[in-house]
Amino acid sequence: MTTLRFFLILLLLLNALAFAAIQGWLGTAPVRGEPERITNQLHPERIRLQHEGDVRQVLAAAPTPPPGPAPEVENPPPASPAPAPIPLQCQAWDKLTTPEADQLSARLRAAGLNAQRESVEVPASWWVRIPPDGGREGAERRARELRAQGVTDLFIVQEAGPNQYAVSLGLFKNPSSANVQLTQLRSKGVRNASIVVRSTTEHRITLRAEADRLSSVLAGDPWSQRRASCQP
Repeated sequence: MTTLRFFLILLLLLNALAFAAIQGWLGTAPVRGEPERITNQLHPERIRLQHEGDVRQVLAAAPTPPPGPAPEVENPPPASPAPAPIPLQCQAWDKLTTPEADQLSARLRAAGLNAQRESVEVPASWWVRIPPDGGREGAERRARELRAQGVTDLFIVQEAGPNQYAVSLGLFKNPSSANVQLTQLRSKGVRNASIVVRSTTEHRITLRAEADRLSSVLAGDPWSQRRASCQP
């Protein structure tokens, strides 16, 4: 048997098997075609195409909801007004020394109040003196020279520090008086004297608080003479 004849016989057998399968002879359900699906439809006579005019008639015949007012939207409750700010009062203490400012600050902290503290250096006095030079012996020598020149109002600084053994010639509350003293000393031949400004630290404490809290703190205030109202 030639190869060509073998393939022809094989092709015939395959076609026969395929035909038997399509007809359901091999125990499988036969393939259903389009005509059979159409015959199996339920009530096919009720199926019809709708034209555009028919669709409009159906929509026109549909019932419309009765007219009425629009549904009311419940209004949210009004927001509660913000509480009014409590007015503050302002008090300020001026020209306090360092110990006084420390005591007042501690008193305010004990009452639960926060105060603002400011410090400034202010001139307190004007000092006419001869600076130290040569220790104790140098100061005593200059003191003898000054007395010989007719200057008797003097003393030698003994306290430890940068001015120890300086010769003091006067301490004044204003610069004009210090300049008068310096002019008189120079008229007597004193050439190495000069004026030194001596400063001190002053403090200002400002307090802003409610009136009722301030009243308890201000009662019996020992620094009331240096207290005044300020802008809160």
